[in-house]
Amino acid sequence: MRRRRPSGLLAILIAGTIYTYWGYVKYVLAAIILLFVARSVIKLVRKFRTVRRDLHLRDIDTMSGIDFEYYIAQLLIGLGCDNVLLTEKYDYGVDIVAEKDGIRWGVQVKRHSGLVKAAAVRQVVTGLRLYGCDRAMVITNSTFSNVAQRLAAGNDCVLIDRTRLDALIQLKRKDI
Repeated sequence: MRRRRPSGLLAILIAGTIYTYWGYVKYVLAAIILLFVARSVIKLVRKFRTVRRDLHLRDIDTMSGIDFEYYIAQLLIGLGCDNVLLTEKYDYGVDIVAEKDGIRWGVQVKRHSGLVKAAAVRQVVTGLRLYGCDRAMVITNSTFSNVAQRLAAGNDCVLIDRTRLDALIQLKRKDI
């Protein structure tokens, strides 16, 4: 004869205990969830505030797009920008909003292996009003197509390509 396992009885006991102590259980669950959320926020803040002073362009070329955004935000802070904010996931063409000398900049960040096309310029210029920005900028670890350069010139958009980005990194490195 097969021996019956008390799994049904165990489930009833656990359910009864949870029902009896639900007032305490919900607070414990809320505390656990809060700890996980707090841990995630702390990791995100540490990632954003971490200054990577020894980076070179070859290191940037292997970053993910979001890591590149964080790096550029940190670089802008280091170069004297105030109120530097990363926008939400669906950013409408503006990845970073930063202020410098009373001008509010909308910045599109493109970590790219090929030419950055006119779409990047078009996106940031279009998104300026949504974020209350005065000027547009596109920063890349690559180079811009001729059409992107012409579109940027016609819309007063500053382009920072690989060479200019390296110069900014070197400038920041000297300040440290």
